[in-house]
Amino acid sequence: MPIRLLFLLFCLLPSLGNAAALELREDFSALRLASQLEYLTPDEELDFAAASQATGWQPVPGSSLSLGRQPGAVWVRMQLHNRSPRSDWRLLVEWPILDLIELRTLDPASGQWGPLLQAGDHLPLSAWPQATRQPTFPLQLPPEQTRWVYLRLHSEENLVAPMQLLTVEAFDRQELTQRMLLGLFFGAMLAVLLYNASLFLFTGSRSYVWYTVYLLGVVVYELALSGFGILYLWPELGRPAAMIYGVSAIWSFLAATIFVRSFLRIPHYGGWVLWANNLLLGYWLLALALLMLRPHWLYWIGVNLVALLSCVVAVATAISLWRRGNRSAPLFAVAWGFLIFCTLVHVAALQGALPVNPLTLRIQTLGFFAEFVLLSVALAERINSERKARISAQSDLIGEREARLASQQQLLEEQARANEELERRVLARTAELQQSTRELAQANAELTRLSNTDALTQLANRRHCDQQLAQQENEPLAVMVIDIDHFKRINDTYGHPFGDRCIAAVAEVLRHSARRSGDLAARYGGEEFFLLLSGASCEAGAARAEQIRAEVAALQLHYRGTPVQLTISVGLACHDAQGELHMQALIDAADQALYAAKAAGRNQVCRADRA
Repeated sequence: MPIRLLFLLFCLLPSLGNAAALELREDFSALRLASQLEYLTPDEELDFAAASQATGWQPVPGSSLSLGRQPGAVWVRMQLHNRSPRSDWRLLVEWPILDLIELRTLDPASGQWGPLLQAGDHLPLSAWPQATRQPTFPLQLPPEQTRWVYLRLHSEENLVAPMQLLTVEAFDRQELTQRMLLGLFFGAMLAVLLYNASLFLFTGSRSYVWYTVYLLGVVVYELALSGFGILYLWPELGRPAAMIYGVSAIWSFLAATIFVRSFLRIPHYGGWVLWANNLLLGYWLLALALLMLRPHWLYWIGVNLVALLSCVVAVATAISLWRRGNRSAPLFAVAWGFLIFCTLVHVAALQGALPVNPLTLRIQTLGFFAEFVLLSVALAERINSERKARISAQSDLIGEREARLASQQQLLEEQARANEELERRVLARTAELQQSTRELAQANAELTRLSNTDALTQLANRRHCDQQLAQQENEPLAVMVIDIDHFKRINDTYGHPFGDRCIAAVAEVLRHSARRSGDLAARYGGEEFFLLLSGASCEAGAARAEQIRAEVAALQLHYRGTPVQLTISVGLACHDAQGELHMQALIDAADQALYAAKAAGRNQVCRADRA
């Protein structure tokens, strides 16, 4: 038995990585998790045991776990060491629209796994570990012991998973506060909804109909996003509940597009605002149909990009009509602009660009509330304006003098309309010219990028590399010339398409190693690569070169099910900035070191004697 235990620990050691354990002390109450997490996006399905032994774990960038759309499962892990006397903790995932979250804990001392816990909107609430509005996992962490927490995340949407680790008391306090605030929000939204529905009954204005439909869609969207829906309205719906978030989002955009059309009277103005509104209306009808029939196709038609474009077009339309004298447009532009700002802050926090906290997570909800209040005021103001206009029109009919004044006013209005039409045409033509200029600039930028980029690897090509090296400043540098070992034999044995896969795989490793400003990774020709590390000492360059060599050697490439070992030889030359920089001499030294590495048996790093 001791021999088996030692063997098990030996197998586990490589998989546990170098991440420092998060120490839970007696004064610990709550922590938002980001830098404490590592994630893995494997190319194949893994179970928990295989994931614990896998390589390639990466630290989470930014202040929140946000990896975009992932085709398969994503693994997340963290190491916890409990130095407090308490043993009961809560792991909170603040994104209830993830399809499936699976969690298990691992005792590294004994190699024993804890029970499997599952949550997500593809499961009924009764299958969750706790009946809460957001996935919440109880963690049993014995005092003075270490546990690894492994999570497997599935999502057909963009994978976003802000997390918190809390004590039971801190979780209860936080949940009570958030439920009170969200309850106030939904209560206020219900009041605004009923108010506008009643105004439709009294006025008969279609603007109130679409505004109420839009508001109702946002309420359902917020119910799904806040977790109140699965907690109170559809707890046992299971997998069909996952459609509610997408349906409510597209429903909201569709209703908002029709509401904008009616409220701002877009058909009356025509021009680009009308065809833009028509295009968006057709798009959201198509998106809603695809969501019902072929939901995976939504990503091919760029639904997220068009959602952002719809908001921008709505603000641009309001500003344009504001300039044309539309009295409802100013308040509409302010309301919609504030919502866009709040949404951008919310998305930036989820992407890790801004700190994740209760404000940034719920600021979009605040934006919706402010928008609905402002639009309700705008609708009410328009009723008053129309009523005053009718009274004024009736007064103008009294008396002969008033009739003449009304006739003159009509002539002035016709002249104003003619001026508006002329201004509309000028603005439309100006917009077309500006759009053409922007498209030409974008095409030129794309042409420049393509001319500087190697098509296979998406690294810099030889031409661009030489241009950058000619402008290199005199600073500490580490230069590597890298060549794939036995590449001709690989091409001859497995064919050129597989050889291209090998080149692309090595290029991906180099891309991850050249992320700092000033670093340069390029395909120098054929199977040869070039890597420049700016500001790097010779020791740091040697360590990075060895890391690159090891990562390439660890690549798992298969040809028709047969594993193919891929190695590289690296020639390294360094410049310490003490003397004048001779870039070509530095490259020649690295090239000679590469030949030395190949002569010494390949799959190794050889450093030039001097720079």
